[in-house]
Amino acid sequence: MMTDFRIQERIFGPSAVFRVVPGHHATSLASKLSRRERWVLLLLDGRRSVADLARLTQRGELDIAYTLARFLQWGYIEPVNTMEYTIDQFEAGYSPA
Repeated sequence: MMTDFRIQERIFGPSAVFRVVPGHHATSLASKLSRRERWVLLLLDGRRSVADLARLTQRGELDIAYTLARFLQWGYIEPVNTMEYTIDQFEAGYSPA
């Protein structure tokens, strides 16, 4: 049980990063979602963390994690490998909006 919690904490922690599953177009998916969900989906770029999304949408991290969990369940998004993200971010000098 504790292990499940740690896995979930790592997946939906403030530094977790997600992207739209390749082959799914965010704009076509967005038409099926509420305004709040659309906003989160359209901000997913494979570089923004849960904390970034919370700041940009002025929502809590838990609220963002709940929305992302639903997207994962529906197959709309996938987690980004954190090590891959960190290297890409460093090389590109990326800074979220």
